[in-house]
Amino acid sequence: MNTFNDIIGYDDIKEHFRLSIRSSKISHAYIINGQKGMGKKLIGNIFAKTLQCIEEKDNPCNQCTSCKQYDSENNPDVVFVKSTKLKSIGVDDIRSQINQDIYIKPYSYKYKIYMIDEAEKLTEQAQNALLKTIEEPPTYGIIILLVNNIFKLLPTILSRCVVINLKPIEDVKIKKYLIENNNIDEVDANIYVAMSQGIIGRAKELALSDDFNKMRKECVSLLIKLNTLSINEILDRASKIDEYKDRIEEYLDIILTWYRDILVLKSTNTNNKLIHKDYYNYLLKASNDLTYNKIGNTIKKIEETKKMILNNVNYQLSMESLLLNIKES
Repeated sequence: MNTFNDIIGYDDIKEHFRLSIRSSKISHAYIINGQKGMGKKLIGNIFAKTLQCIEEKDNPCNQCTSCKQYDSENNPDVVFVKSTKLKSIGVDDIRSQINQDIYIKPYSYKYKIYMIDEAEKLTEQAQNALLKTIEEPPTYGIIILLVNNIFKLLPTILSRCVVINLKPIEDVKIKKYLIENNNIDEVDANIYVAMSQGIIGRAKELALSDDFNKMRKECVSLLIKLNTLSINEILDRASKIDEYKDRIEEYLDIILTWYRDILVLKSTNTNNKLIHKDYYNYLLKASNDLTYNKIGNTIKKIEETKKMILNNVNYQLSMESLLLNIKES
């Protein structure tokens, strides 16, 4: 039941789509590119629903037959392309769901719209098959690709589509949304916003996740006690972090923002801009105990560890090395 007004941020992108609808200057192919959680699907769905809306305005009415059919995924002239394989979208998927269907005129509404989610999974063969349709589409045909990594698409595809790049949303807008729509207090909202890196879907997920709160509590507890632990105890704690292996980026971001807070507190002697305000006394002690050089080296080591793990360097060894390095600093 959403409209363009429900999209947080992206004012220029919303106006781009609404203006193209008002002026009837609709492209035959769009790419909406951005990280997971940025709102690609929401934007693509609102755009597609508006195009099919019987009211023919620059926002869906959410009341007409077309809008109701869209919300229930039963609109006869909108196809959500499904993959028959887990890790890729193959040429047969494109041929059967788009190429062999798009030249049949719309059944009920103005356009025939095809939406491909996670379009970075398109094989090269599938992209070449899709390219032929994009090059010679019927006037009523619109293809929308939602992609997490635009560099997975062929240059020939990119050159024939309108590319919409989603960028991180301002922290203040995400914070306002969390407080007003999820009943989150300001202290917690600051944590979720910092962890989200401008990705509103990630902020919402964290705010609703009991697992994240548990992970943060355990991580901060480890950081507070780290200097009192023996090497064997640290190695044991590192092995237990394996529980969060699938969320290791978030775990490392907690460590990173912890030392960022220590640096901010040491530099400004105020808690106005702290993320982990609920641990103020511990942060204050650390800011008094650690030198700028030690804090800077620790932050550098955390960032190096993130890169190493993303590059598939041994996970266990990377975490052990990080914790031992923090203790030694």
